[in-house]
Amino acid sequence: MRSAANTGVQKIALTDLDSTDGLEEAAITAESLALQLLCGIELSVLHDNVDTHILGYGFAKTFKPLQEYLEEQRAGRHSRMQRILKILSENGITISEDEILKIAGAGSIGRPHIARALITSGYVSSIQEAFDKWLGDGKPADIKRQRLLPAEAIALIHEAEGLAFIAHPIFLGANYETLVHELAVMGLDGIETYYKHYGSETITKHEQLGLELALILSGGSDYHGLGNPDDREIGDIPFPDSAVVKFMESLDRAELPGLSLAGVS
Repeated sequence: MRSAANTGVQKIALTDLDSTDGLEEAAITAESLALQLLCGIELSVLHDNVDTHILGYGFAKTFKPLQEYLEEQRAGRHSRMQRILKILSENGITISEDEILKIAGAGSIGRPHIARALITSGYVSSIQEAFDKWLGDGKPADIKRQRLLPAEAIALIHEAEGLAFIAHPIFLGANYETLVHELAVMGLDGIETYYKHYGSETITKHEQLGLELALILSGGSDYHGLGNPDDREIGDIPFPDSAVVKFMESLDRAELPGLSLAGVS
């Protein structure tokens, strides 16, 4: 939140993968910095065997079925970590579970935490190398978790009174436009159009796709704070003011519960 305020951001959403644990702390800090915090999350799902991320905005954080699902995911992530460490050990890489837990803290355990442990232990030199060699799709330690289908994730966000967006759709593969069409039929509300990797041609394509499917346009820095070479600072994306206004107006019209600090406390 401090980094966001320092770069001039005025409205921000925290969208951790399969977790809302950071929202309460973020809300306290955001209020002290006069930031408008939007309740957010990023749900990891599988669509046609493709790793797909569905963003949720403005939902009720305390919605019980959502929190029960997230608790199941946390347990699944811990089990996956143990399986990954076993595979790494079989390949001569020794990292203790305690090392991962120390890095992850009290939050949900993800592959970036394992990647950071690989760096600290001297097995790789960067997060990207960790994924390219061991943790990425199709690599030796690529372990899949049991996840919702996209329609289920969209429905869960809607039941929690939020709006569902597809995150960085270009990562869905060459046929991502077809996949976005399918998600729109499932009830998708919006598309992440302005993103750290996108040039003008890609942005235009996403804008046209959003117009064609009547989807709300959003933007995201996808900031992880991991020091990756391709990281951009929070808010450092080509998100036009006019698009920000329309995005916020869409949430206002939906009268979502997560638009105030009270929605995340």
